[in-house]
Amino acid sequence: SSGINAEYGYLIKIHSFVMRILPLIHRALPRAHEAFMCREFRPMLLSFKKAFTMNFSYRMFKFIFTSIGFITKESVRAMESQGVDNLDKMFFYLFCEQTKTFIDECVSRADLISYSYESLLADPAAFTSHFLDHIGVGSQFTELALTAMKEDSQKNSWLSKKEVDKRSQATVTILEEDVEFARDLAERHFGIELEEKNLGIVGLPNLWNEKK
Repeated sequence: SSGINAEYGYLIKIHSFVMRILPLIHRALPRAHEAFMCREFRPMLLSFKKAFTMNFSYRMFKFIFTSIGFITKESVRAMESQGVDNLDKMFFYLFCEQTKTFIDECVSRADLISYSYESLLADPAAFTSHFLDHIGVGSQFTELALTAMKEDSQKNSWLSKKEVDKRSQATVTILEEDVEFARDLAERHFGIELEEKNLGIVGLPNLWNEKK
């Protein structure tokens, strides 16, 4: 979620792990322009596992995320009551929880816009131009933004593409039983329908489409 406040002119980027505070942000910054980025879950999880989880256990990630405030102890109890017992299930639960927060906020906020990561890949220029206009920065910075996106934002860090590729020579997979768990959890607990192949959200509200 991103926004630029019209009066003070500052840009905020919120990590999806703290989406639970979105209603609070709406009360604090009622006039901010906002955008929500959502990616299909299967490729997102595979990418995340490749970068982060090759050497971390579910227990370790749960400890880290609660320690830094990405998730609350209440969220841990809630997810484990739904059968979450490994990393893939935990990330999927959080993915649904974050998305449901945005969907619920859209009920009273028709001005909120959602973007799919896949639309960025399909047409970077159209996506970037619309996004920059929407948040109030202005599409005149599209070329600058596109140039910046070609660079490795994590260059010279342990999350650089070179370092991630070096660490993750093994094949990264998702168990089909966890995929079935994800489908059931999304529909039963969150009321969210998923696409068949890559587990994208069906019917995400206020979704921008460059073909419109």
